[in-house]
Amino acid sequence: MSVAGSASDASANDEREVFVGRRSESERLAACVDKVRGGEAWLVVVEGEAGIGKSALIRRVVSSLEDFTVLWAVGDPSETDLPGGVLSQLVRRVDRDLAARFPLLARPDAAGVSPHALGGQLLLLLGALQESGGGVAVVVDDAHWADPLSSQVLGFVVRRLWADRVLVLMVTRTDSEQSGQALERLVRSVDRAARVEVGGLGQDEVDQLARRLLAVRVTPELVTRLHGYTKGHPLYVRTVLAEVPLQVLGDESARRWPVHQSLRAGIGAALGRLPADSVALVEALAVLDGRFPLVGVARVAGVDDAVRALEPALAAGLVRWWPADSVGPVALVHGLQRDAVYAGIGPERRRALHTAAAEVVGSGAAWAHRVAAATSDDPVLAADLERSANAEALVGRNALAATRLLWASSLSDDRLERERRLLTACAQWLLTLQPWAAVRLRAQVEECAEGTLRSCVLGVMDLLEGRLAVAEARLTEAWQEALADPEASWVALLAGTFLTVITIRQCRGARTADIAGKTLAIGDLDAGTSDFIRAVLATGRMWDQGPGAALLDVAHLPVEAAEASNDQLATLATRGVMHLFLGRLAAARADLVTVAHRDRLGAGSKLSHLSSSLLAVVEYLAGDWSASESAADRALAIAAAHDHVLGDAATWFAAVCVQAGRGHWEAAQESVEALEGINRMLGDPPAERVYAGLAGAVLAQARGDHAAMARSLAPLVEPVTGAEDGGGNGNGDEAGAEGEGEGDRVRLRFKPLWLWQQSLLVEALTGTGRLAAAAWALDDFWRGYDGSGYLRVVGARLSGQLAEAQGRPREALAIYAQALGGKTDGTDGPDTAGSPVGTGGVGDAGEDAPLFRAMLEHGYGRLLVATRTGSRREAARWFKSAHDRFDALRAEPFLRRCETDLAAMGLTAPAHARQHVLALTERELSVAHLIAGGKTNQEAATELYVTHKTVEYHLSNIYAKLGITSRRHLAQALRTPQP
Repeated sequence: MSVAGSASDASANDEREVFVGRRSESERLAACVDKVRGGEAWLVVVEGEAGIGKSALIRRVVSSLEDFTVLWAVGDPSETDLPGGVLSQLVRRVDRDLAARFPLLARPDAAGVSPHALGGQLLLLLGALQESGGGVAVVVDDAHWADPLSSQVLGFVVRRLWADRVLVLMVTRTDSEQSGQALERLVRSVDRAARVEVGGLGQDEVDQLARRLLAVRVTPELVTRLHGYTKGHPLYVRTVLAEVPLQVLGDESARRWPVHQSLRAGIGAALGRLPADSVALVEALAVLDGRFPLVGVARVAGVDDAVRALEPALAAGLVRWWPADSVGPVALVHGLQRDAVYAGIGPERRRALHTAAAEVVGSGAAWAHRVAAATSDDPVLAADLERSANAEALVGRNALAATRLLWASSLSDDRLERERRLLTACAQWLLTLQPWAAVRLRAQVEECAEGTLRSCVLGVMDLLEGRLAVAEARLTEAWQEALADPEASWVALLAGTFLTVITIRQCRGARTADIAGKTLAIGDLDAGTSDFIRAVLATGRMWDQGPGAALLDVAHLPVEAAEASNDQLATLATRGVMHLFLGRLAAARADLVTVAHRDRLGAGSKLSHLSSSLLAVVEYLAGDWSASESAADRALAIAAAHDHVLGDAATWFAAVCVQAGRGHWEAAQESVEALEGINRMLGDPPAERVYAGLAGAVLAQARGDHAAMARSLAPLVEPVTGAEDGGGNGNGDEAGAEGEGEGDRVRLRFKPLWLWQQSLLVEALTGTGRLAAAAWALDDFWRGYDGSGYLRVVGARLSGQLAEAQGRPREALAIYAQALGGKTDGTDGPDTAGSPVGTGGVGDAGEDAPLFRAMLEHGYGRLLVATRTGSRREAARWFKSAHDRFDALRAEPFLRRCETDLAAMGLTAPAHARQHVLALTERELSVAHLIAGGKTNQEAATELYVTHKTVEYHLSNIYAKLGITSRRHLAQALRTPQP
């Protein structure tokens, strides 16, 4: 076993540690270890109350992992606000040359780096550690005290371990509610996860422990009494056996043992038997609360001979020592002992120890000791803390800034200063977007005097708790007051940012743009914040006036996405979304791929989650469905790491597209239901409503169910009144179907993805016989379309379908023929003119959407047969072209319908061009397409957020399934039909 991590020796056997029992728990852990050795990654959560023996069990298990590299970290209550503290422990002792290959992990400060970017590099590191052929164990003891960033990173990593020999052990206390809920969600989201609950020792195990600790035979009656008294709690058993004299324990006539009823008293009795210098050393360790070099502990304790003072404390079982470590660190054995010792230290002694500790520990930890040493208001220390907090906030360490501001508040002698610092601390926590600490202070915030900052903080809290109307009122008040006060510009920024969250989700684009514009005008914003507010402004304009108008708000960006700076990623992502909404796939992909790439490098885009989701949609439309599935998978993992709810809708919609297109009905329906669940949770806001409606309509389209399409789109439309009627439908049929009038006409309510929504609406109306409404909606589509992008082929198909439904097949044929003009699959298409969709082929170069073009070709071939126009050979050619496109996409529902129509003609469907690819799983396809595109294993792993061992594992399966032996043949195997 090799050990890499901050607590390396903690995993080794301690000669002083007596371990008994835990057979069932050990067997479950051993079974997981065996599965990891067999190539499966496993997460195991070990939980139990404090002092029950969880850490001892883990040390026992880890000591048997001779063929594993062990990364070990221990959560520290004093470092819960230090971003990346546990992550730093995990990689601290990794070989420097190896760590240097992963610059984000090697950074001393993780603040400002996204959890999934750090997680991606940790995955690559775990892959590198497996190169020797052994496994890796990632152990986090006291995980309930892990900092939020490290917890997010580890959650992301656990979900991306696909085919790795990695065991993740998380040790936590059952009384930690917040940590317990987070770990419960993590366990539910992982296929290979187990929970091991550690309870009290059984009576036989207490017998074994007593015999080994006392080295004498104990009677069954004594064991029974000992077990009943301690409930099998190992630390309590040890305390009783250490405190009660042997002759008293052996006196079976004694009805009660003369022991105190608390652990604190027991520890106090143990301390009472130690020399003064040893007691001082133990008390110093309780104040330092961690593992520290012996010489430093002695300095805090005021002890001259540290080694002589250490020996009695070791013999008493209170202290653990790591002599093999170059600095000889020591620590108290257990947190319960630390708490008991600390509680017994008198106020003056405690103050002196904390003052001395502040001189020994690092500058960051020194603040906590200075605060603990203060016994009354200290305005000078409070001011120092506030200056330190402001410095931390400037570099993005908002949680750390919040903690120090809260300390400053508690030390302030002036009420106004105390309240201002309390409110500012809450604001810093809210800026982390993980505001649990601030929410817990709501009662104190409400007791503060009325003011702008108080209104802002309470408004954000109301927003997080779902009270949108109250939140908007408070935030609006705070925003307007802060705008008028030059000293409160940062409050205006905070209030304005969260206010736009409310307005944009309520489809109030003009209001959003107004708030963002005025907030942006504050000035003195850092480049990243300014760019984010610009992105919000552009998004508001897009909701209000559509993506075409909103492009003006991002005109400052360079034309080439690669030339944008890292401070422009929010607006670059927004521009990519606008291009997608306009149907310009190449431009959308360039912007969104750039954002995703920079995000992997640690740029920390605030819109990385949405960018990955909509990149998946772009890949779906462009016909790279394997890339789409991979991007959607990554987006879901990123969302889970950030514990998002807001913004998840786009991710689930992206997943639905390919699931529906390939006929994976169960998975698609689950994704649609997840979307509906998000809607219910958030109160059905417009953004989520759009994605839910689109998802249902796309699923129904794949099923060929027009009525279901109409039902899914119903929440997105509203009736058009006579005064709003724009006139004729432009298709020569003002009255439409019999019994259908203008009251049947509907229009879409929301701008995002408007053209896609409109195209589905036209198809649903046409398919359900509402032809006048369909014609009116189709005119709307053409008025909104700017002539670029893939949507030309969509519009042509809709125009042809409506002409067919209205009994004008010749006009439909002309529309189809003109849209398909030029060459397809190496053959000349028909030469026709007069189509309402314009001249030329189906779209700009690089903007073809294979699914929609195939649907158009299928419709054209079917109409040629129905009208007996042209030759049978010509119809068969269009059927074959459509069939090949559907087959390449593996769009099974569309493929089956195409084959049914071919059979009705008396023709045999062409052989499936990619039947051999059907044997590959979705993850294998993701790997295969990246490698076939020229990526190295490491590059593919980086893009997929997996280890390179996972890539190698899938690649070996791919070669076996495709009957090839090297990556040189992979591209051809994915492209060439089977004989």
